[in-house]
Amino acid sequence: MWQNDILVLPDDLIAFAWSAPMRDLAAKLELSDVGLKKLLTRCGVASPPQGYWNKIRAGKRVPALPKAPPRRPGEMGRASVDARFKKVLSIAAPLPSSGPFASALVPEDLEELHAQELQAIGKVAVSKTLDRPHKGLVQLLKQEQRRRDKNAEREWTFDEPKFDNTLSKRRLKIFNALFLALSKRGHDGDAYERDGEIHARAGIGDTYLGLDIGIVGSHRTVRQQGYLRPAPDLPASTPLALRIDPGFDRKNTVSWQDDGDAKLESKIAEIAAAIIVAGEKKFRLSLREAEERAERERIEKEKQRQEWLVQLNQKRLQNLRTSGELLRQAEDIRALVERVRRAIDDGSADIDASALDAWQRWALAEADRIDPVRSGQILTHLNEPSLISRPTPF
Repeated sequence: MWQNDILVLPDDLIAFAWSAPMRDLAAKLELSDVGLKKLLTRCGVASPPQGYWNKIRAGKRVPALPKAPPRRPGEMGRASVDARFKKVLSIAAPLPSSGPFASALVPEDLEELHAQELQAIGKVAVSKTLDRPHKGLVQLLKQEQRRRDKNAEREWTFDEPKFDNTLSKRRLKIFNALFLALSKRGHDGDAYERDGEIHARAGIGDTYLGLDIGIVGSHRTVRQQGYLRPAPDLPASTPLALRIDPGFDRKNTVSWQDDGDAKLESKIAEIAAAIIVAGEKKFRLSLREAEERAERERIEKEKQRQEWLVQLNQKRLQNLRTSGELLRQAEDIRALVERVRRAIDDGSADIDASALDAWQRWALAEADRIDPVRSGQILTHLNEPSLISRPTPF
């Protein structure tokens, strides 16, 4: 989901896609009809079949509006679309963290989900070769083949194959079997190489989990390009452990390992089912985390608003005191003008009439200029500060 995307109900998106010809809908969103169709396809929304609108105009029967598929494990139950869809669709709230979470494909109870997925996956065999790999391993295997080809052309190369030893091949075969088992249930997985290590993840609906296969216990190591790595001649029988890492942080992990005759290869179905359950569990936890995060943000915003209100009230009080001071100055000037006029009338002061008149006009104009009522300065504190919105600084 991109930062500016919005979440909408899948049924709302389908209803929109089937409400008018694609060209008319695209115009509402300022998109091309091809661009809109690609976006809808990415969201799993099929467009009306060819000739649909001609049949509508001719009054012929047409296919019924399709319904969105039920939520699968790890899915949000929402479609993520371009923010421009706000013009035509209502933003959907996430599922509440308290549930219910059940759908036709997801039982409310996670133990029931595990039993359901384990039965649906059935028996999983680990292939003896990687001739037909899962798509999530294709790029890694192609990169390995390029290394082999370069190595065959030259006597020495810095970038040698990373996973040609028997133990690494075993790890790749386990990942391959696991990804294929997940894909059987509509999920995904992929792996890539970084610094000579295999990094893998599973995609359960809209939720991703880290996966790792490591060696159990102590083992011989060698230094390769500055890193300590397992010795390349370790046998394939070296004990391995597979770990689910939901947060990619090595916390709250769940793991399986070779146990006597019960190798990881015999536990693929069980592990795949557990990964699906872990994906659904992480999704449910993410709803609670999102609500808690939203509450923290709400509290922080309220705190900022209150601090802003304090600043506004302080400024209001300062302006009020300024109004009082300006009013006193204006009244003092007016009192002085009146005092001078009385002195002239009493004969106690001898001032040229024209000069007095000019001075009086100037003094009273200055009094009016600084008078907070006449100048409008009183408006700076007349209304109570508002918490509704904080003005954007220039």
